[in-house]
Amino acid sequence: MINVSPEAKQKALLFLSKNQKIAAVKVIKDLSGCGLKEAKDYVDGLEGVQQPITKMADLDAALLVILNRGNKLNAIKHYKDATGLGLAESKDYVEKLMQFKVSGNMAQQSRDTDIKNIIAENAGNNQNPFKNFLIKLLIIILVAAALTYFMFKI
Repeated sequence: MINVSPEAKQKALLFLSKNQKIAAVKVIKDLSGCGLKEAKDYVDGLEGVQQPITKMADLDAALLVILNRGNKLNAIKHYKDATGLGLAESKDYVEKLMQFKVSGNMAQQSRDTDIKNIIAENAGNNQNPFKNFLIKLLIIILVAAALTYFMFKI
């Protein structure tokens, strides 16, 4: 028996669902490090026994909808039924998906908050155009004075 990760198995199932058996064998061979015959035998065992996965992105989207309802167990069951993987692999995948999406959302929310704060600060600065004009004029005068000083110092 070869050791195949759940991700490799999913990729192989995806290729099998598209009638690309050679690509499925190649994925298993490359990702598990087994020989060609072992990979072919493994893929042959997947045919007909497992339900093919149509699209992983659709499956992830469906899982996220279920998870947003607060039902982790149903998400695990849905993944298990869709992929034909075991309970432990399904649980691990759903938890990784939760971790990835939560951390990704937190980073996105943090970034969005930073952008909103910058916009709010700049909006406050743009409320007084005369003040902005005076600040820019002051900077220009200071730069001109510094340049004049260095030119005539030599």
